[in-house]
Amino acid sequence: MLRLKTICIALLLTVFLVSLVQAADERFTVEVNVDVTDTDASKARERAMSEAYRAAIGAVAKRITTVDGAVKLSTMSDAQLINFVKEISVADEKSSAVRYIANLRVVLNEEMLKEYMRERGIPVLIQSSSKILVVPLFREFSSDKPMLWESNNLWKQAWDNDGSVNFVVVPATGTNFSIIDAQKAESIDGEALAKLMQVNGADDVYVLDATYDGIDGLIVQATSYSGDKRTIRVSGSRSSGMELFNSAVNMVKAQLEGKLAEQSLSENSLETTEVVVYNFENLSDWVQTEKLLRSVPVVSNIEMQAMGTNKVQFKLSFVGSFEKLLQGLRTRTLRLIERDGYYLLEKY
Repeated sequence: MLRLKTICIALLLTVFLVSLVQAADERFTVEVNVDVTDTDASKARERAMSEAYRAAIGAVAKRITTVDGAVKLSTMSDAQLINFVKEISVADEKSSAVRYIANLRVVLNEEMLKEYMRERGIPVLIQSSSKILVVPLFREFSSDKPMLWESNNLWKQAWDNDGSVNFVVVPATGTNFSIIDAQKAESIDGEALAKLMQVNGADDVYVLDATYDGIDGLIVQATSYSGDKRTIRVSGSRSSGMELFNSAVNMVKAQLEGKLAEQSLSENSLETTEVVVYNFENLSDWVQTEKLLRSVPVVSNIEMQAMGTNKVQFKLSFVGSFEKLLQGLRTRTLRLIERDGYYLLEKY
């Protein structure tokens, strides 16, 4: 019975370690289609592989760096490119005497590519998986009391219909009703906003207070939990109905996405690694905790060092300030406690 239990634990650990590798490579994996003709099939295949490597670097560059950074990566020679290919697999291929056609899966070496970029001052952007919660307040006149949960809140309706990935309107659930109301949102109640982020698994929250600007459009006062404040004016007419609010959603998103991009660039100039220890109840507990850690936008890598009975030690790499890391962990109900030479990870 004991032997069976040991085998089961070993199998679970193997699956877990495989999942770690897959998670780490997600942004560095690309599907590439090639169709190359040359003097013979062998040369066509050789050229196709070179084209696949370059296409993979180009696709990954769009995900992890700036436009200028992507241009710098595109100047690498074919001989350099092959050094960053970790794995290549063929999903489907056809060939003739002079032609090679295939669907390829290319996995780049994440650590080697990042190191190459650091050495040349090419920024590595935070993953664009940040979940920003929006709280849309609306009033016709600035003297009116703001609306939030009311059915005639046209501003919230526009956000509800938007379907953004990164920007999510606060869901109308009983839990959220008890945490936030229009008055708390208007006063930027820090305690309520922090709780709202925690419950909804968000990385930041914006209160978007919209008011009609005469007959010319909307004025949106945007204030985030993290301290960003801005006024956004949207031209249009009240008579256009939802069209005005839909345009306002697009304009607000564009400005906030610009802010997130600037923040990403400034915070990605430095990557820090800390040794962390976590005491887990069982392997399933650690698997779920590791997923939570990886979902924090500033976390760039988790490198296993040792695992023993109910304890794991790993290197936690993150970009930006330590305070930003702590803020991201808090939204996942996690915290780090400093010890002598390492940090202890805890749930609360």
